[in-house]
Amino acid sequence: MKPSLPLVAAGVLLVASTASAGRVKSTQVEASSYYPPENGVTYMPKNATDGKLATSWVEGEEGSGLGSWLKLHVPAGTKLEGVKIWGGLWASYDYWTRAPRPKQLEFKFADGSTEVLDLEDKMEAQTLMFAKAHDTSEVRVRIKAIYNGTTWFDSAISEIQLIDTSTSDHVEAKAFNVSSKLPDDGDGNYNPANVVDGVADSMWCEGSKDGDGQGEWIEVDFGGQKSISELTLINGVGGDLNAWKKSNRTTKATLTFSDGSTQVVDIKDFFLPQTTKFSPKQTSKVRVTFDEVSKGVEYNDLCVSELYFK
Repeated sequence: MKPSLPLVAAGVLLVASTASAGRVKSTQVEASSYYPPENGVTYMPKNATDGKLATSWVEGEEGSGLGSWLKLHVPAGTKLEGVKIWGGLWASYDYWTRAPRPKQLEFKFADGSTEVLDLEDKMEAQTLMFAKAHDTSEVRVRIKAIYNGTTWFDSAISEIQLIDTSTSDHVEAKAFNVSSKLPDDGDGNYNPANVVDGVADSMWCEGSKDGDGQGEWIEVDFGGQKSISELTLINGVGGDLNAWKKSNRTTKATLTFSDGSTQVVDIKDFFLPQTTKFSPKQTSKVRVTFDEVSKGVEYNDLCVSELYFK
Protein backbone atom coordinates (compact mmCIF):
# COMPACT_ATOMS: atom_id res chain seq x y z
CA MET A 1 0.00 0.00 0.00
CA LYS A 2 1.32 3.42 -0.98
CA PRO A 3 0.10 6.75 0.43
CA SER A 4 -1.19 9.77 -1.51
CA LEU A 5 -1.86 8.17 -4.88
CA PRO A 6 -4.41 9.50 -7.42
CA LEU A 7 -7.99 8.69 -6.51
CA VAL A 8 -10.73 6.91 -8.39
CA ALA A 9 -13.59 9.29 -9.12
CA ALA A 10 -16.27 9.59 -6.45
CA GLY A 11 -19.53 7.79 -6.96
CA VAL A 12 -18.23 5.06 -9.22
CA LEU A 13 -20.50 2.00 -8.98
CA LEU A 14 -18.67 -1.27 -8.49
CA VAL A 15 -20.55 -4.57 -8.62
CA ALA A 16 -19.92 -6.97 -5.75
CA SER A 17 -18.61 -10.39 -6.74
CA THR A 18 -20.47 -12.24 -4.01
CA ALA A 19 -22.45 -15.46 -4.09
CA SER A 20 -25.96 -15.65 -2.66
CA ALA A 21 -25.22 -18.94 -0.92
CA GLY A 22 -23.43 -19.34 2.39
CA ARG A 23 -19.82 -20.20 3.12
CA VAL A 24 -19.15 -23.48 4.88
CA LYS A 25 -16.19 -23.82 7.24
CA SER A 26 -14.01 -26.88 6.76
CA THR A 27 -13.49 -28.96 9.91
CA GLN A 28 -10.12 -30.38 8.86
CA VAL A 29 -7.67 -29.86 6.01
CA GLU A 30 -5.21 -32.45 4.68
CA ALA A 31 -2.68 -32.31 1.86
CA SER A 32 -0.61 -34.69 -0.23
CA SER A 33 2.45 -32.68 0.88
CA TYR A 34 3.55 -29.23 1.90
CA TYR A 35 6.72 -27.20 1.58
CA PRO A 36 8.80 -27.15 4.80
CA PRO A 37 8.94 -24.01 6.94
CA GLU A 38 11.53 -21.47 5.84
CA ASN A 39 12.67 -18.28 7.61
CA GLY A 40 9.78 -18.57 10.04
CA VAL A 41 7.16 -18.86 7.28
CA THR A 42 4.95 -21.96 7.09
CA TYR A 43 3.19 -23.47 4.07
CA MET A 44 0.86 -25.94 5.80
CA PRO A 45 -2.51 -27.00 4.33
CA LYS A 46 -4.45 -25.13 7.03
CA ASN A 47 -3.10 -21.87 5.56
CA ALA A 48 -5.50 -22.32 2.64
CA THR A 49 -8.54 -21.95 4.94
CA ASP A 50 -7.36 -19.48 7.60
CA GLY A 51 -9.01 -16.40 6.08
CA LYS A 52 -5.70 -14.68 5.27
CA LEU A 53 -4.11 -14.12 1.87
CA ALA A 54 -0.66 -13.53 3.35
CA THR A 55 -0.45 -17.23 4.28
CA SER A 56 -0.54 -19.99 1.66
CA TRP A 57 -0.46 -23.73 1.17
CA VAL A 58 2.49 -24.67 -1.02
CA GLU A 59 2.92 -28.30 -2.09
CA GLY A 60 6.30 -29.85 -1.36
CA GLU A 61 6.69 -32.58 -3.96
CA GLU A 62 9.27 -32.80 -6.74
CA GLY A 63 8.24 -31.02 -9.90
CA SER A 64 5.60 -28.38 -10.38
CA GLY A 65 2.85 -29.85 -8.20
CA LEU A 66 0.79 -31.71 -10.78
CA GLY A 67 -1.28 -34.28 -8.90
CA SER A 68 -0.81 -32.56 -5.54
CA TRP A 69 -4.02 -32.14 -3.56
CA LEU A 70 -5.82 -30.59 -0.63
CA LYS A 71 -8.68 -32.42 1.08
CA LEU A 72 -11.22 -30.33 2.96
CA HIS A 73 -13.55 -32.06 5.40
CA VAL A 74 -16.98 -30.53 6.05
CA PRO A 75 -19.96 -31.49 8.23
CA ALA A 76 -21.86 -34.50 6.87
CA GLY A 77 -24.79 -33.52 4.69
CA THR A 78 -23.18 -30.34 3.40
CA LYS A 79 -24.41 -29.50 -0.11
CA LEU A 80 -21.50 -27.89 -1.94
CA GLU A 81 -22.33 -25.65 -4.88
CA GLY A 82 -18.88 -24.34 -5.67
CA VAL A 83 -15.65 -22.81 -4.41
CA LYS A 84 -13.93 -19.45 -4.37
CA ILE A 85 -10.17 -19.69 -4.87
CA TRP A 86 -7.24 -17.34 -4.55
CA GLY A 87 -4.65 -19.28 -6.58
CA GLY A 88 -0.92 -18.67 -6.19
CA LEU A 89 1.05 -16.76 -3.57
CA TRP A 90 -0.88 -13.61 -2.69
CA ALA A 91 1.66 -12.01 -0.35
CA SER A 92 2.41 -9.57 -3.20
CA TYR A 93 2.03 -9.32 -6.96
CA ASP A 94 5.73 -10.12 -7.32
CA TYR A 95 5.33 -13.36 -5.34
CA TRP A 96 2.22 -14.25 -7.32
CA THR A 97 4.09 -14.07 -10.62
CA ARG A 98 7.08 -16.02 -9.32
CA ALA A 99 5.24 -19.14 -8.05
CA PRO A 100 3.14 -21.62 -10.10
CA ARG A 101 -0.64 -21.42 -9.61
CA PRO A 102 -3.45 -23.76 -10.60
CA LYS A 103 -4.79 -23.71 -14.16
CA GLN A 104 -7.14 -26.69 -13.80
CA LEU A 105 -8.48 -28.38 -10.68
CA GLU A 106 -10.26 -31.68 -10.12
CA PHE A 107 -12.81 -31.78 -7.31
CA LYS A 108 -13.56 -35.25 -5.91
CA PHE A 109 -16.45 -35.75 -3.47
CA ALA A 110 -17.17 -38.37 -0.82
CA ASP A 111 -19.24 -40.52 -3.21
CA GLY A 112 -16.34 -40.69 -5.68
CA SER A 113 -17.87 -38.30 -8.23
CA THR A 114 -15.63 -35.64 -9.73
CA GLU A 115 -15.79 -32.32 -11.53
CA VAL A 116 -12.95 -30.58 -13.38
CA LEU A 117 -12.89 -26.78 -13.59
CA ASP A 118 -10.50 -24.24 -15.11
CA LEU A 119 -9.05 -21.04 -13.68
CA GLU A 120 -7.82 -17.96 -15.50
CA ASP A 121 -4.26 -16.75 -15.04
CA LYS A 122 -5.01 -13.55 -13.15
CA MET A 123 -4.48 -12.33 -9.62
CA GLU A 124 -8.16 -12.23 -8.79
CA ALA A 125 -10.36 -14.34 -6.57
CA GLN A 126 -12.22 -16.74 -8.87
CA THR A 127 -15.56 -18.33 -8.08
CA LEU A 128 -16.06 -21.78 -9.64
CA MET A 129 -19.58 -23.22 -9.54
CA PHE A 130 -20.19 -26.96 -9.88
CA ALA A 131 -22.52 -28.43 -12.48
CA LYS A 132 -24.72 -29.59 -9.58
CA ALA A 133 -24.78 -29.40 -5.80
CA HIS A 134 -22.88 -32.27 -4.14
CA ASP A 135 -24.06 -33.76 -0.85
CA THR A 136 -20.72 -34.60 0.75
CA SER A 137 -18.56 -34.74 3.86
CA GLU A 138 -15.33 -33.90 2.03
CA VAL A 139 -13.89 -32.56 -1.19
CA ARG A 140 -10.42 -33.27 -2.56
CA VAL A 141 -8.96 -30.48 -4.69
CA ARG A 142 -6.28 -31.88 -7.02
CA ILE A 143 -4.04 -29.83 -9.31
CA LYS A 144 -4.36 -31.12 -12.89
CA ALA A 145 -2.63 -28.26 -14.74
CA ILE A 146 -0.69 -25.16 -13.75
CA TYR A 147 0.45 -21.76 -14.90
CA ASN A 148 4.23 -21.62 -14.50
CA GLY A 149 5.91 -19.15 -12.18
CA THR A 150 8.94 -17.12 -13.20
CA THR A 151 11.18 -18.25 -10.32
CA TRP A 152 9.88 -21.09 -8.15
CA PHE A 153 8.65 -24.60 -8.93
CA ASP A 154 6.14 -25.35 -6.13
CA SER A 155 2.46 -24.61 -6.75
CA ALA A 156 0.52 -22.52 -4.24
CA ILE A 157 -3.05 -21.77 -3.19
CA SER A 158 -3.51 -18.90 -0.77
CA GLU A 159 -7.17 -19.39 0.14
CA ILE A 160 -10.16 -21.62 -0.61
CA GLN A 161 -13.74 -20.90 0.44
CA LEU A 162 -16.41 -23.57 0.04
CA ILE A 163 -19.86 -22.39 -1.08
CA ASP A 164 -22.88 -24.38 0.07
CA THR A 165 -26.63 -24.09 -0.47
CA SER A 166 -27.41 -22.53 2.90
CA THR A 167 -28.49 -18.91 3.30
CA SER A 168 -25.80 -16.33 4.01
CA ASP A 169 -25.61 -15.13 7.62
CA HIS A 170 -25.69 -11.48 6.53
CA VAL A 171 -27.52 -9.31 3.99
CA GLU A 172 -25.79 -9.70 0.64
CA ALA A 173 -24.31 -6.66 -1.05
CA LYS A 174 -25.24 -6.39 -4.73
CA ALA A 175 -23.06 -3.37 -5.54
CA PHE A 176 -20.99 -0.62 -3.97
CA ASN A 177 -20.46 3.11 -4.40
CA VAL A 178 -17.34 4.72 -2.94
CA SER A 179 -16.12 8.28 -2.50
CA SER A 180 -12.66 7.18 -3.73
CA LYS A 181 -10.44 4.11 -3.96
CA LEU A 182 -6.70 3.63 -3.61
CA PRO A 183 -5.30 2.38 -6.94
CA ASP A 184 -3.88 -1.12 -7.25
CA ASP A 185 -0.20 -1.49 -6.39
CA GLY A 186 2.37 -4.21 -5.76
CA ASP A 187 0.47 -5.40 -2.68
CA GLY A 188 -2.80 -5.98 -4.53
CA ASN A 189 -6.09 -4.12 -5.03
CA TYR A 190 -8.26 -2.08 -2.66
CA ASN A 191 -11.69 -2.69 -4.23
CA PRO A 192 -14.80 -2.19 -2.07
CA ALA A 193 -15.97 -5.77 -2.72
CA ASN A 194 -13.03 -6.86 -0.53
CA VAL A 195 -15.07 -5.88 2.54
CA VAL A 196 -17.45 -8.81 2.00
CA ASP A 197 -15.00 -11.51 0.82
CA GLY A 198 -14.51 -13.19 4.22
CA VAL A 199 -10.75 -12.57 4.11
CA ALA A 200 -9.26 -10.55 6.96
CA ASP A 201 -6.26 -9.10 5.13
CA SER A 202 -7.91 -7.86 1.95
CA MET A 203 -9.47 -4.42 2.25
CA TRP A 204 -11.01 -1.34 0.71
CA CYS A 205 -8.90 1.77 1.19
CA GLU A 206 -10.02 5.27 0.30
CA GLY A 207 -7.76 7.10 -2.13
CA SER A 208 -8.15 10.81 -1.37
CA LYS A 209 -4.91 12.53 -2.32
CA ASP A 210 -4.61 14.92 0.62
CA GLY A 211 -7.07 13.75 3.29
CA ASP A 212 -6.80 11.14 6.03
CA GLY A 213 -10.15 9.45 5.29
CA GLN A 214 -12.38 11.74 7.34
CA GLY A 215 -15.55 12.36 5.34
CA GLU A 216 -14.86 9.49 2.92
CA TRP A 217 -17.62 6.90 2.46
CA ILE A 218 -18.57 3.49 1.18
CA GLU A 219 -22.16 2.77 0.17
CA VAL A 220 -23.57 -0.77 0.22
CA ASP A 221 -26.46 -1.45 -2.18
CA PHE A 222 -28.65 -4.46 -1.26
CA GLY A 223 -30.62 -4.40 -4.51
CA GLY A 224 -33.95 -4.11 -2.67
CA GLN A 225 -35.50 -3.37 0.72
CA LYS A 226 -33.89 -5.28 3.60
CA SER A 227 -34.24 -5.17 7.37
CA ILE A 228 -30.94 -4.48 9.19
CA SER A 229 -29.91 -3.69 12.75
CA GLU A 230 -26.23 -4.65 13.06
CA LEU A 231 -22.96 -3.55 11.48
CA THR A 232 -20.03 -5.95 11.64
CA LEU A 233 -16.59 -4.86 10.52
CA ILE A 234 -12.85 -5.31 10.76
CA ASN A 235 -11.52 -1.81 11.25
CA GLY A 236 -8.34 -1.00 9.32
CA VAL A 237 -6.05 -3.60 7.80
CA GLY A 238 -6.89 -7.00 9.31
CA GLY A 239 -4.96 -10.21 9.60
CA ASP A 240 -1.80 -8.86 11.21
CA LEU A 241 -1.41 -6.46 14.13
CA ASN A 242 1.70 -4.77 12.72
CA ALA A 243 -0.04 -4.10 9.40
CA TRP A 244 -3.13 -2.87 11.27
CA LYS A 245 -1.08 -0.19 13.02
CA LYS A 246 0.23 1.24 9.74
CA SER A 247 -2.98 2.58 8.17
CA ASN A 248 -5.79 4.85 9.38
CA ARG A 249 -8.92 3.46 11.05
CA THR A 250 -12.31 4.95 11.86
CA THR A 251 -13.74 5.65 15.32
CA LYS A 252 -17.14 7.15 14.44
CA ALA A 253 -19.39 6.80 11.41
CA THR A 254 -22.75 8.02 10.15
CA LEU A 255 -25.12 5.52 8.53
CA THR A 256 -27.33 7.12 5.88
CA PHE A 257 -30.28 5.00 4.70
CA SER A 258 -32.20 5.07 1.41
CA ASP A 259 -34.97 7.24 2.90
CA GLY A 260 -32.41 9.91 3.89
CA SER A 261 -32.50 9.19 7.64
CA THR A 262 -29.25 8.75 9.56
CA GLN A 263 -27.82 7.09 12.65
CA VAL A 264 -24.39 7.67 14.19
CA VAL A 265 -22.40 4.70 15.47
CA ASP A 266 -19.22 4.55 17.53
CA ILE A 267 -16.54 2.15 16.29
CA LYS A 268 -13.72 0.76 18.39
CA ASP A 269 -10.13 1.34 17.30
CA PHE A 270 -9.66 -2.39 17.53
CA PHE A 271 -7.86 -5.12 15.57
CA LEU A 272 -10.43 -7.94 15.70
CA PRO A 273 -13.96 -8.16 14.22
CA GLN A 274 -16.57 -6.09 16.06
CA THR A 275 -20.35 -5.77 15.85
CA THR A 276 -22.27 -2.55 16.51
CA LYS A 277 -26.06 -2.57 16.97
CA PHE A 278 -28.32 0.28 15.83
CA SER A 279 -32.08 0.90 15.63
CA PRO A 280 -33.66 -1.56 13.17
CA LYS A 281 -34.14 -0.11 9.70
CA GLN A 282 -35.78 -1.06 6.41
CA THR A 283 -33.57 0.16 3.60
CA SER A 284 -32.26 -0.71 0.14
CA LYS A 285 -28.80 0.74 0.73
CA VAL A 286 -26.58 2.18 3.45
CA ARG A 287 -23.89 4.82 3.05
CA VAL A 288 -21.24 4.60 5.78
CA THR A 289 -19.50 7.98 6.15
CA PHE A 290 -16.38 7.97 8.31
CA ASP A 291 -16.61 10.98 10.61
CA GLU A 292 -13.59 10.47 12.85
CA VAL A 293 -10.23 8.84 12.13
CA SER A 294 -7.42 7.32 14.18
CA LYS A 295 -4.08 7.82 12.43
CA GLY A 296 -1.78 5.01 11.38
CA VAL A 297 1.96 5.14 11.85
CA GLU A 298 2.94 4.84 8.17
CA TYR A 299 0.09 5.38 5.67
CA ASN A 300 -2.40 8.23 5.60
CA ASP A 301 -5.18 6.15 4.01
CA LEU A 302 -8.30 4.90 5.82
CA CYS A 303 -8.92 1.17 5.31
CA VAL A 304 -11.72 -1.25 6.19
CA SER A 305 -11.14 -5.01 5.80
CA GLU A 306 -14.67 -6.36 6.37
CA LEU A 307 -18.01 -4.57 6.53
CA TYR A 308 -21.46 -6.12 6.33
CA PHE A 309 -24.94 -5.77 7.77
CA LYS A 310 -27.39 -8.09 9.49
